[in-house]
Amino acid sequence: MQPSGAVPLPPADIRQRSGFILSGLTAAHALFHAFRQSLLVLLPNVRDAMGLTDVQATSITAIQEFAAGFIDLPGGVAMDLLKRHWGLIMTLCTVAFGIGWLVIGLAPIYPVLLVGMAIVAASSSLWHLPVTAALSHRFAERRGFALSVHNIGGNIGDIVGPAVTGLLLAALAWRGIITIYAIIPLLITFVVFWAFRHIGRDNGEEEISTTLPEQLTYTKAMLKNGSLWGVIIVAGLRGMAFGAFTAIIALYAKDVLDLSG
Repeated sequence: MQPSGAVPLPPADIRQRSGFILSGLTAAHALFHAFRQSLLVLLPNVRDAMGLTDVQATSITAIQEFAAGFIDLPGGVAMDLLKRHWGLIMTLCTVAFGIGWLVIGLAPIYPVLLVGMAIVAASSSLWHLPVTAALSHRFAERRGFALSVHNIGGNIGDIVGPAVTGLLLAALAWRGIITIYAIIPLLITFVVFWAFRHIGRDNGEEEISTTLPEQLTYTKAMLKNGSLWGVIIVAGLRGMAFGAFTAIIALYAKDVLDLSG
């Protein structure tokens, strides 16, 4: 028996240690953001190679946001129902993320490219849902700290991804770069499954069962909350402005400032 007041020993399995989970999820978050933000650097090259108009080019980022937003609400409900399968869902999201980039890299026509972008965005959005929930459960007493560390990973990815992509453009065509971005997630799929397959059921908490009707009732009640809609509208306006700016800036840098990759 462990003496009273003694510090609990860390779990024997490294995958159950809080530090491993937080660092692993933060690194994965950085990777997802790095790849997604890299598209902005490649956008002028994609437009020129496929003969797209500016509207078609910026619609690539629009479909990304649409697919991500479309998956959020039903995905959130599903994650509450499938808590024991969070690790498997994260693994499947990693596979889909790689497949989506592969579709983009091999796309012969514009509509196929949009399909690939939708797959990338949907899988990335769905990945974030069990990860955020898992961190909130695991670090219930330090939730703010854990989520801030996780978000820092995304910030690092936002910085590193475009910079690395810009360097790669000096040696590779945009399709070659996207092919690399497709291979990496597919290669780490087994690592993700090994590391996080128990993430929804290893926090030692008593699992509270829930049903789909209960989740739908709760969701309907939430959507009647006026304050919630206020937050949604403000966040939507902010996201619209930011998305429009980031989509245009890469094209402006090449066409007006002549800062080609």
